[in-house]
Amino acid sequence: MKPAFLFTAIIIVLSVPLAYAQKAAKKPGMISYNISLTDYSFIKLVKDSSLGNAIKQKDWLKPGNKSFGLGISYWKGLTSHIDFSGTFTGTLANFPAYFVKGDSIGQANFSTQLDALLHFKLLKDKAIVNPFLTAGVGAGNFPGQFAAYAPIGTGLQFHFNDGAYLIIQAQWRMALTDGITNDYMQYSLGFAQKAKIKKAKKEVVKKEMPVKEMPVIIFDTDGDGVPDSTDNCPIEKGTVNGCPDRDNDGIADKDDKCKDVAGIAKYNGCPTPDADKDGIADEEDKCPQLAGVKENNGCPVIQEEVKAKVDMAAKNIFFAFASADILKKSFTSLDEVVAVMKDNPALQLKIEAHADNKGTFVRNMFWSEKRAKSVADYFIAKGIAAARITYKGYGDTQPIADNATEAGRAANRRVALKLGY
Repeated sequence: MKPAFLFTAIIIVLSVPLAYAQKAAKKPGMISYNISLTDYSFIKLVKDSSLGNAIKQKDWLKPGNKSFGLGISYWKGLTSHIDFSGTFTGTLANFPAYFVKGDSIGQANFSTQLDALLHFKLLKDKAIVNPFLTAGVGAGNFPGQFAAYAPIGTGLQFHFNDGAYLIIQAQWRMALTDGITNDYMQYSLGFAQKAKIKKAKKEVVKKEMPVKEMPVIIFDTDGDGVPDSTDNCPIEKGTVNGCPDRDNDGIADKDDKCKDVAGIAKYNGCPTPDADKDGIADEEDKCPQLAGVKENNGCPVIQEEVKAKVDMAAKNIFFAFASADILKKSFTSLDEVVAVMKDNPALQLKIEAHADNKGTFVRNMFWSEKRAKSVADYFIAKGIAAARITYKGYGDTQPIADNATEAGRAANRRVALKLGY
Protein backbone atom coordinates (compact mmCIF):
# COMPACT_ATOMS: atom_id res chain seq x y z
CA MET A 1 0.00 0.00 0.00
CA LYS A 2 1.43 3.38 -0.97
CA PRO A 3 2.20 6.06 1.64
CA ALA A 4 -0.26 8.34 -0.10
CA PHE A 5 -3.11 6.00 0.80
CA LEU A 6 -2.11 6.12 4.46
CA PHE A 7 -1.94 9.94 4.26
CA THR A 8 -5.39 10.09 2.69
CA ALA A 9 -6.87 7.71 5.25
CA ILE A 10 -5.44 9.76 8.12
CA ILE A 11 -7.00 12.95 6.70
CA ILE A 12 -10.40 11.28 6.47
CA VAL A 13 -10.25 9.72 9.95
CA LEU A 14 -9.18 12.96 11.61
CA SER A 15 -11.42 15.29 9.64
CA VAL A 16 -14.80 13.57 9.93
CA PRO A 17 -15.11 13.77 13.77
CA LEU A 18 -13.96 17.37 13.65
CA ALA A 19 -16.46 18.15 10.98
CA TYR A 20 -19.45 16.90 12.94
CA ALA A 21 -18.33 18.92 15.99
CA GLN A 22 -18.87 22.20 14.12
CA LYS A 23 -22.15 24.11 14.14
CA ALA A 24 -21.43 26.85 11.57
CA ALA A 25 -23.50 27.25 8.37
CA LYS A 26 -22.71 24.45 5.94
CA LYS A 27 -23.69 23.24 2.47
CA PRO A 28 -27.07 21.44 2.30
CA GLY A 29 -27.37 18.10 0.53
CA MET A 30 -26.84 18.67 -3.23
CA ILE A 31 -26.79 16.64 -6.46
CA SER A 32 -24.10 17.38 -9.04
CA TYR A 33 -24.06 16.25 -12.68
CA ASN A 34 -20.53 15.96 -14.04
CA ILE A 35 -18.55 15.54 -17.24
CA SER A 36 -14.95 14.37 -17.01
CA LEU A 37 -11.79 13.86 -19.05
CA THR A 38 -9.32 11.20 -17.87
CA ASP A 39 -5.64 11.38 -18.87
CA TYR A 40 -3.86 8.01 -18.45
CA SER A 41 -0.53 9.11 -19.93
CA PHE A 42 0.43 12.45 -18.31
CA ILE A 43 1.60 11.09 -14.91
CA LYS A 44 3.67 8.32 -16.58
CA LEU A 45 5.29 10.91 -18.85
CA VAL A 46 6.16 13.02 -15.79
CA LYS A 47 7.71 10.02 -14.03
CA ASP A 48 9.61 8.90 -17.17
CA SER A 49 11.01 12.38 -17.90
CA SER A 50 10.01 15.50 -15.95
CA LEU A 51 7.03 17.74 -15.27
CA GLY A 52 8.45 20.42 -17.54
CA ASN A 53 8.91 17.98 -20.41
CA ALA A 54 5.40 16.57 -19.94
CA ILE A 55 3.89 20.07 -20.08
CA LYS A 56 6.06 21.04 -23.06
CA GLN A 57 4.76 18.14 -25.16
CA LYS A 58 1.23 19.62 -24.78
CA ASP A 59 -0.40 16.22 -25.03
CA TRP A 60 -2.44 17.15 -21.95
CA LEU A 61 -4.12 19.93 -23.98
CA LYS A 62 -5.55 17.55 -26.58
CA PRO A 63 -9.07 16.38 -25.61
CA GLY A 64 -8.91 13.65 -28.24
CA ASN A 65 -6.26 11.84 -26.22
CA LYS A 66 -8.44 11.74 -23.13
CA SER A 67 -11.22 9.38 -22.03
CA PHE A 68 -14.66 10.99 -21.79
CA GLY A 69 -16.92 10.27 -18.82
CA LEU A 70 -20.23 11.17 -17.20
CA GLY A 71 -20.96 11.09 -13.49
CA ILE A 72 -23.28 12.00 -10.69
CA SER A 73 -22.26 13.20 -7.19
CA TYR A 74 -23.88 13.79 -3.85
CA TRP A 75 -22.42 16.74 -1.88
CA LYS A 76 -22.98 17.48 1.80
CA GLY A 77 -21.35 20.12 4.01
CA LEU A 78 -19.78 18.74 7.19
CA THR A 79 -18.67 22.20 8.38
CA SER A 80 -18.55 25.66 6.83
CA HIS A 81 -15.12 24.75 5.39
CA ILE A 82 -15.29 20.95 4.81
CA ASP A 83 -17.59 19.16 2.34
CA PHE A 84 -18.08 15.43 1.69
CA SER A 85 -18.89 14.09 -1.76
CA GLY A 86 -19.64 10.64 -3.11
CA THR A 87 -19.30 10.27 -6.90
CA PHE A 88 -20.18 7.55 -9.42
CA THR A 89 -18.51 7.94 -12.84
CA GLY A 90 -18.75 5.96 -16.04
CA THR A 91 -15.84 6.41 -18.49
CA LEU A 92 -15.44 5.42 -22.16
CA ALA A 93 -11.88 4.27 -21.56
CA ASN A 94 -9.00 4.74 -23.98
CA PHE A 95 -6.41 2.73 -22.01
CA PRO A 96 -2.74 2.71 -23.05
CA ALA A 97 -1.18 -0.75 -22.90
CA TYR A 98 1.05 0.17 -19.97
CA PHE A 99 -1.87 1.25 -17.77
CA VAL A 100 -3.41 -2.12 -16.87
CA LYS A 101 -2.12 -5.66 -16.50
CA GLY A 102 -1.30 -7.17 -19.89
CA ASP A 103 -3.70 -10.07 -19.61
CA SER A 104 -6.70 -7.70 -19.36
CA ILE A 105 -6.15 -5.58 -22.49
CA GLY A 106 -9.02 -5.70 -24.90
CA GLN A 107 -11.54 -7.14 -22.47
CA ALA A 108 -13.45 -3.87 -22.08
CA ASN A 109 -13.40 -0.24 -23.16
CA PHE A 110 -15.74 1.06 -20.47
CA SER A 111 -14.93 1.53 -16.78
CA THR A 112 -16.88 2.60 -13.70
CA GLN A 113 -15.51 4.28 -10.59
CA LEU A 114 -16.93 5.13 -7.16
CA ASP A 115 -15.22 7.80 -5.00
CA ALA A 116 -15.60 9.09 -1.42
CA LEU A 117 -13.90 12.47 -1.01
CA LEU A 118 -13.40 15.31 1.46
CA HIS A 119 -13.03 18.87 0.16
CA PHE A 120 -11.23 21.44 2.31
CA LYS A 121 -12.44 24.93 1.29
CA LEU A 122 -10.50 28.13 1.87
CA LEU A 123 -13.68 30.22 2.24
CA LYS A 124 -17.32 29.73 3.26
CA ASP A 125 -19.95 28.74 0.69
CA LYS A 126 -21.22 32.34 0.31
CA ALA A 127 -17.97 33.26 -1.50
CA ILE A 128 -18.46 33.68 -5.26
CA VAL A 129 -15.14 31.94 -5.99
CA ASN A 130 -13.90 29.39 -3.45
CA PRO A 131 -10.69 27.34 -3.94
CA PHE A 132 -10.42 23.97 -2.23
CA LEU A 133 -8.19 20.89 -1.78
CA THR A 134 -9.46 17.32 -2.17
CA ALA A 135 -8.43 13.97 -0.66
CA GLY A 136 -10.16 10.62 -0.41
CA VAL A 137 -10.37 7.02 -1.61
CA GLY A 138 -11.92 5.35 -4.62
CA ALA A 139 -12.32 2.06 -6.44
CA GLY A 140 -13.15 1.13 -10.01
CA ASN A 141 -13.67 -1.65 -12.51
CA PHE A 142 -10.97 -1.24 -15.16
CA PRO A 143 -10.62 -3.66 -18.12
CA GLY A 144 -11.18 -6.92 -16.37
CA GLN A 145 -9.58 -5.68 -13.17
CA PHE A 146 -10.90 -4.27 -9.90
CA ALA A 147 -8.53 -1.61 -8.54
CA ALA A 148 -8.37 0.92 -5.71
CA TYR A 149 -6.82 4.38 -5.86
CA ALA A 150 -6.38 7.51 -3.74
CA PRO A 151 -7.47 10.78 -5.37
CA ILE A 152 -5.85 14.03 -4.23
CA GLY A 153 -6.27 17.33 -6.00
CA THR A 154 -7.56 20.84 -6.12
CA GLY A 155 -10.57 22.71 -7.44
CA LEU A 156 -12.63 25.87 -7.70
CA GLN A 157 -16.26 26.31 -6.60
CA PHE A 158 -18.35 29.08 -8.20
CA HIS A 159 -21.47 30.13 -6.29
CA PHE A 160 -24.62 31.47 -7.97
CA ASN A 161 -27.36 33.55 -6.31
CA ASP A 162 -29.96 30.79 -6.45
CA GLY A 163 -27.80 28.44 -4.36
CA ALA A 164 -26.37 26.47 -7.29
CA TYR A 165 -22.65 25.79 -7.81
CA LEU A 166 -20.30 25.22 -10.73
CA ILE A 167 -17.44 22.96 -9.58
CA ILE A 168 -14.16 22.46 -11.46
CA GLN A 169 -11.70 19.79 -10.25
CA ALA A 170 -8.31 18.32 -11.15
CA GLN A 171 -7.31 15.10 -9.38
CA TRP A 172 -4.16 12.99 -9.32
CA ARG A 173 -5.36 9.43 -8.75
CA MET A 174 -2.66 7.24 -7.22
CA ALA A 175 -2.91 3.50 -7.87
CA LEU A 176 -3.08 1.44 -4.67
CA THR A 177 -3.61 -2.11 -5.96
CA ASP A 178 -2.30 -4.30 -8.78
CA GLY A 179 -5.33 -3.87 -11.03
CA ILE A 180 -3.81 -0.73 -12.55
CA THR A 181 -0.08 -0.15 -12.82
CA ASN A 182 0.12 3.64 -13.14
CA ASP A 183 -1.31 6.79 -11.59
CA TYR A 184 -3.51 8.99 -13.77
CA MET A 185 -5.19 12.42 -13.89
CA GLN A 186 -8.90 13.20 -14.03
CA TYR A 187 -10.43 16.63 -14.81
CA SER A 188 -14.12 17.27 -14.19
CA LEU A 189 -16.75 19.97 -14.51
CA GLY A 190 -19.94 19.67 -12.45
CA PHE A 191 -23.15 21.62 -11.86
CA ALA A 192 -24.68 21.17 -8.38
CA GLN A 193 -28.01 22.22 -6.90
CA LYS A 194 -30.06 21.35 -3.81
CA ALA A 195 -31.19 17.75 -3.66
CA LYS A 196 -34.66 18.77 -2.44
CA ILE A 197 -36.55 21.88 -3.46
CA LYS A 198 -39.18 23.03 -1.01
CA LYS A 199 -42.51 23.76 -2.58
CA ALA A 200 -43.93 27.15 -1.84
CA LYS A 201 -46.92 26.95 0.45
CA LYS A 202 -50.12 28.39 -0.86
CA GLU A 203 -51.08 31.43 1.09
CA VAL A 204 -54.45 31.00 2.75
CA VAL A 205 -56.38 34.23 2.88
CA LYS A 206 -58.69 34.35 5.86
CA LYS A 207 -61.75 36.47 5.63
CA GLU A 208 -61.97 38.89 8.51
CA MET A 209 -65.32 39.12 10.18
CA PRO A 210 -66.42 42.59 11.24
CA VAL A 211 -66.08 43.14 15.00
CA LYS A 212 -68.70 45.11 16.79
CA GLU A 213 -67.22 47.72 19.08
CA MET A 214 -68.41 47.51 22.66
CA PRO A 215 -68.45 50.52 24.96
CA VAL A 216 -65.47 50.64 27.33
CA ILE A 217 -66.09 51.57 30.95
CA ILE A 218 -63.05 53.05 32.74
CA PHE A 219 -62.97 53.18 36.55
CA ASP A 220 -60.93 55.86 38.37
CA THR A 221 -61.87 55.73 42.04
CA ASP A 222 -59.57 58.53 43.27
CA GLY A 223 -60.21 60.75 40.24
CA ASP A 224 -56.51 61.40 39.51
CA GLY A 225 -56.82 60.56 35.81
CA VAL A 226 -55.09 57.19 36.16
CA PRO A 227 -57.42 54.22 35.57
CA ASP A 228 -57.77 51.88 38.54
CA SER A 229 -56.42 49.04 36.36
CA THR A 230 -53.01 50.75 36.16
CA ASP A 231 -53.17 52.87 39.35
CA ASN A 232 -50.74 51.66 42.04
CA CYS A 233 -52.68 53.75 44.58
CA PRO A 234 -56.30 53.54 43.34
CA ILE A 235 -57.87 55.25 46.38
CA GLU A 236 -55.23 57.98 46.77
CA LYS A 237 -54.59 60.73 44.24
CA GLY A 238 -51.09 60.94 42.84
CA THR A 239 -48.86 61.79 39.88
CA VAL A 240 -46.45 58.84 39.88
CA ASN A 241 -48.36 55.85 38.54
CA GLY A 242 -51.32 57.18 40.48
CA CYS A 243 -49.43 57.58 43.79
CA PRO A 244 -48.56 60.77 45.75
CA ASP A 245 -45.12 62.40 45.45
CA ARG A 246 -44.74 65.24 47.99
CA ASP A 247 -41.24 66.36 46.95
CA ASN A 248 -41.95 65.99 43.21
CA ASP A 249 -38.78 63.99 42.57
CA GLY A 250 -40.56 61.37 40.47
CA ILE A 251 -40.42 58.74 43.23
CA ALA A 252 -43.71 57.80 44.85
CA ASP A 253 -43.96 58.53 48.59
CA LYS A 254 -44.50 54.84 49.32
CA ASP A 255 -41.02 54.12 47.85
CA ASP A 256 -39.36 57.40 48.97
CA LYS A 257 -37.22 57.33 52.14
CA CYS A 258 -36.86 61.13 51.97
CA LYS A 259 -40.43 62.17 51.17
CA ASP A 260 -39.88 65.90 51.74
CA VAL A 261 -36.46 66.25 50.07
CA ALA A 262 -36.02 65.67 46.36
CA GLY A 263 -33.67 62.81 45.58
CA ILE A 264 -32.90 60.10 43.06
CA ALA A 265 -34.02 56.49 42.65
CA LYS A 266 -30.49 55.14 43.23
CA TYR A 267 -30.71 56.35 46.83
CA ASN A 268 -34.41 55.49 47.33
CA GLY A 269 -35.57 59.06 46.83
CA CYS A 270 -32.87 60.69 48.97
CA PRO A 271 -30.26 63.18 47.72
CA THR A 272 -26.84 61.97 46.64
CA PRO A 273 -24.74 61.55 49.83
CA ASP A 274 -22.03 64.13 50.59
CA ALA A 275 -20.59 63.21 53.99
CA ASP A 276 -18.00 66.01 54.15
CA LYS A 277 -20.41 68.67 52.82
CA ASP A 278 -17.91 69.93 50.25
CA GLY A 279 -20.44 69.91 47.42
CA ILE A 280 -18.91 66.83 45.79
CA ALA A 281 -20.99 63.64 45.91
CA ASP A 282 -19.42 60.80 47.88
CA GLU A 283 -19.50 58.53 44.83
CA GLU A 284 -17.25 61.04 43.00
CA ASP A 285 -15.26 62.18 46.07
CA LYS A 286 -11.82 60.61 46.50
CA CYS A 287 -11.81 61.94 50.09
CA PRO A 288 -15.48 61.53 51.15
CA GLN A 289 -14.74 62.22 54.84
CA LEU A 290 -12.47 65.21 54.21
CA ALA A 291 -13.73 68.46 52.66
CA GLY A 292 -11.85 69.32 49.50
CA VAL A 293 -12.13 70.90 46.08
CA LYS A 294 -13.43 69.61 42.77
CA GLU A 295 -10.08 70.24 41.05
CA ASN A 296 -8.47 67.76 43.46
CA ASN A 297 -11.25 65.14 43.16
CA GLY A 298 -12.82 66.19 46.46
CA CYS A 299 -9.57 66.12 48.42
CA PRO A 300 -7.92 69.13 50.11
CA VAL A 301 -5.12 70.96 48.32
CA ILE A 302 -1.75 70.10 49.86
CA GLN A 303 -0.02 73.29 50.99
CA GLU A 304 3.06 74.26 49.00
CA GLU A 305 5.20 74.67 52.12
CA VAL A 306 4.35 71.08 53.13
CA LYS A 307 5.34 69.80 49.70
CA ALA A 308 8.57 71.80 49.85
CA LYS A 309 9.46 70.39 53.28
CA VAL A 310 8.94 66.80 52.09
CA ASP A 311 10.88 67.40 48.86
CA MET A 312 13.82 68.83 50.83
CA ALA A 313 13.76 65.87 53.20
CA ALA A 314 13.91 63.47 50.24
CA LYS A 315 17.15 65.11 49.05
CA ASN A 316 18.79 64.35 52.40
CA ILE A 317 18.26 60.59 52.50
CA PHE A 318 21.55 58.68 52.24
CA PHE A 319 22.47 54.98 52.24
CA ALA A 320 25.62 53.00 52.93
CA PHE A 321 27.52 51.96 49.78
CA ALA A 322 26.00 48.91 48.04
CA SER A 323 23.49 48.64 50.88
CA ALA A 324 19.93 49.51 51.86
CA ASP A 325 21.01 50.72 55.32
CA ILE A 326 19.98 54.36 55.91
CA LEU A 327 22.77 56.57 57.25
CA LYS A 328 22.11 58.34 60.57
CA LYS A 329 22.52 61.77 59.00
CA SER A 330 19.24 61.09 57.17
CA PHE A 331 17.15 60.61 60.31
CA THR A 332 16.45 64.31 60.98
CA SER A 333 14.99 64.79 57.50
CA LEU A 334 12.98 61.58 57.72
CA ASP A 335 11.53 62.62 61.08
CA GLU A 336 10.28 65.87 59.51
CA VAL A 337 8.27 63.77 57.06
CA VAL A 338 6.96 61.67 59.96
CA ALA A 339 5.70 64.87 61.60
CA VAL A 340 3.94 65.95 58.40
CA MET A 341 2.21 62.56 58.10
CA LYS A 342 1.06 62.64 61.72
CA ASP A 343 -0.25 66.21 61.40
CA ASN A 344 -2.21 65.21 58.28
CA PRO A 345 -3.66 61.74 58.98
CA ALA A 346 -5.49 61.60 55.63
CA LEU A 347 -2.31 61.98 53.58
CA GLN A 348 -0.82 59.04 51.67
CA LEU A 349 2.91 58.75 50.88
CA LYS A 350 4.53 57.15 47.84
CA ILE A 351 8.26 56.34 48.07
CA GLU A 352 10.31 56.01 44.87
CA ALA A 353 13.98 54.95 44.81
CA HIS A 354 16.21 55.47 41.74
CA ALA A 355 19.78 54.55 40.73
CA ASP A 356 22.41 55.63 38.20
CA ASN A 357 23.50 53.30 35.40
CA LYS A 358 26.83 52.11 36.78
CA GLY A 359 25.55 48.71 37.86
CA THR A 360 23.66 46.07 35.88
CA PHE A 361 19.93 46.47 35.31
CA VAL A 362 19.13 43.62 37.71
CA ARG A 363 21.46 44.97 40.42
CA ASN A 364 20.06 48.50 40.14
CA MET A 365 16.47 47.28 40.34
CA PHE A 366 17.33 45.10 43.36
CA TRP A 367 18.99 47.85 45.39
CA SER A 368 16.48 50.57 44.50
CA GLU A 369 13.62 48.31 45.61
CA LYS A 370 15.45 47.44 48.85
CA ARG A 371 16.20 51.10 49.58
CA ALA A 372 12.59 52.17 48.93
CA LYS A 373 11.47 49.49 51.38
CA SER A 374 14.01 50.64 53.99
CA VAL A 375 12.52 54.15 53.91
CA ALA A 376 8.99 52.73 54.19
CA ASP A 377 10.06 50.55 57.13
CA TYR A 378 11.52 53.61 58.88
CA PHE A 379 8.21 55.50 58.65
CA ILE A 380 6.21 52.48 59.80
CA ALA A 381 8.54 52.04 62.76
CA LYS A 382 7.84 55.68 63.64
CA GLY A 383 4.10 55.01 63.88
CA ILE A 384 2.83 55.73 60.36
CA ALA A 385 0.25 53.11 59.29
CA ALA A 386 1.55 50.77 56.58
CA ALA A 387 -1.74 51.24 54.68
CA ARG A 388 -0.78 54.90 54.11
CA ILE A 389 2.56 54.06 52.48
CA THR A 390 3.51 52.55 49.12
CA TYR A 391 7.02 52.09 47.75
CA LYS A 392 8.72 51.02 44.53
CA GLY A 393 12.24 50.78 43.11
CA TYR A 394 12.81 51.98 39.54
CA GLY A 395 16.53 51.20 39.12
CA ASP A 396 18.09 53.33 36.37
CA THR A 397 14.93 53.47 34.21
CA GLN A 398 13.98 57.10 35.04
CA PRO A 399 17.12 59.29 34.99
CA ILE A 400 16.73 63.05 35.54
CA ALA A 401 20.31 63.91 34.53
CA ASP A 402 23.07 62.75 32.18
CA ASN A 403 24.66 59.52 33.43
CA ALA A 404 27.80 60.34 31.43
CA THR A 405 28.99 62.71 34.18
CA GLU A 406 29.62 62.17 37.88
CA ALA A 407 27.28 65.05 38.72
CA GLY A 408 24.56 63.55 36.57
CA ARG A 409 24.94 60.12 38.16
CA ALA A 410 24.81 61.68 41.64
CA ALA A 411 21.52 63.40 40.73
CA ASN A 412 20.08 60.14 39.44
CA ARG A 413 20.85 58.32 42.73
CA ARG A 414 17.86 59.68 44.60
CA VAL A 415 14.74 59.02 46.66
CA ALA A 416 11.47 60.80 45.80
CA LEU A 417 8.67 61.28 48.35
CA LYS A 418 5.25 62.07 46.87
CA LEU A 419 2.24 63.14 48.95
CA GLY A 420 -1.33 62.44 47.93
CA TYR A 421 -4.72 61.22 49.07
